[in-house]
Amino acid sequence: MSRYRLGPLRIGFFYGAIAVVVALAADLRFLFVDPQGIPDWILTAIEEFRTQLALTVTLFLGILAAIRTRPTRLDPDVPYRSLLLRDCVLAATVVAAMVGFALFVATALNATLFADEIRAYASEAAPSIVAYNEKVAGRLDDPPPLPSVAEIEEDLQPPGLRDLGRSMANFVLRALVVGTAGALVALIRGRAGPSDGPKPRAG
Repeated sequence: MSRYRLGPLRIGFFYGAIAVVVALAADLRFLFVDPQGIPDWILTAIEEFRTQLALTVTLFLGILAAIRTRPTRLDPDVPYRSLLLRDCVLAATVVAAMVGFALFVATALNATLFADEIRAYASEAAPSIVAYNEKVAGRLDDPPPLPSVAEIEEDLQPPGLRDLGRSMANFVLRALVVGTAGALVALIRGRAGPSDGPKPRAG
């Protein structure tokens, strides 16, 4: 069965493609979400948790890629645990790099090509979000101050070209975090014992 094992790049690409779909769906939600056509609580949840969801999915798929990785090119002079560490980090980092590149491109498109669509989405979504917040606040004895429609609409405005620098910084940070998670997976698997590695061949 070892001949059919995928290398870390292919495994990372497979899980990275899934993570890219989720990240782009969250970042480009204004293309398919109608603020007037869905309940206000769903719209509020989308805007509140979309970034956290995309980050969580990226981290989860990076860890899953590291779990599924097996070294395919063995070197008798290099310990199996070192090869496992290398390949797990590589697979997880590929996932993060694919997501980072996709979000960098999406940020550039949102700042230019899709800017008008985002402004229209913001103007339609802000009143629904405020209405839901007011309903929730009405159930509380001492509700906190609520943001106004103008404040929420401002938060939903398209990014500027200057935000490309922040997107690149997030690219690097995301790769470091997910790559570190892949390294931790490799260390845990390495401590599990030789059963995780290849069986030595006789002769």
